[in-house]
Amino acid sequence: MTIDSRCKEQRNVADMMLMNFKNTAPGSKGQVQALNTLSFLLGMWGDFLEEEERRMKLASTLKTTSSF
Repeated sequence: MTIDSRCKEQRNVADMMLMNFKNTAPGSKGQVQALNTLSFLLGMWGDFLEEEERRMKLASTLKTTSSF
């Protein structure tokens, strides 16, 4: 999955989370849920970028070995 497709996939969730956060009372269940969602989405980005780094290292290894 590309970064672009990941952003598009998460856009609706992020938009909904923002509206829930803005339109609820401070400290309310809605705000806590929005923050939990944000935390989850940030964790997904960490996983995505870690996997992307692994994939790129593998690709550069293949490029290096194929030049011999």
